[in-house]
Amino acid sequence: MTDAIVLRPDLREVLERSAERESRTLNDIVNEAVGLYVHRMQQAKIDREAEAFERMYGSLRGKFSGKWAAVHNQQLVDHDSDSQALYRRVRKKFGRTSVLIRQVSERPVDEIWMRTPATGKRTP
Repeated sequence: MTDAIVLRPDLREVLERSAERESRTLNDIVNEAVGLYVHRMQQAKIDREAEAFERMYGSLRGKFSGKWAAVHNQQLVDHDSDSQALYRRVRKKFGRTSVLIRQVSERPVDEIWMRTPATGKRTP
């Protein structure tokens, strides 16, 4: 049996008006909102895992240079030279939980340069 999710009356009213205005269903709007919430939580978890990876980088580089490392709950949980094999094991063990998989490279964080649309200048 599935538990029903009950919205606060004030939220339901606002969402029902939005749904009517946008010609959508209340269910679609709630699912979209929950999807955004879940994405935000997953991104926050990955950010924490990346910070943990950076803290562990010194010991990881000495042991696993060039290999791939999986970090979950701020702990190294697995590693492999084959990123796809590591991904499959992590997915099998942790399901759809967000787990950071990053290569242990020469530097703890790779720099990313992007051209900004407004100026065309490169920013670090």
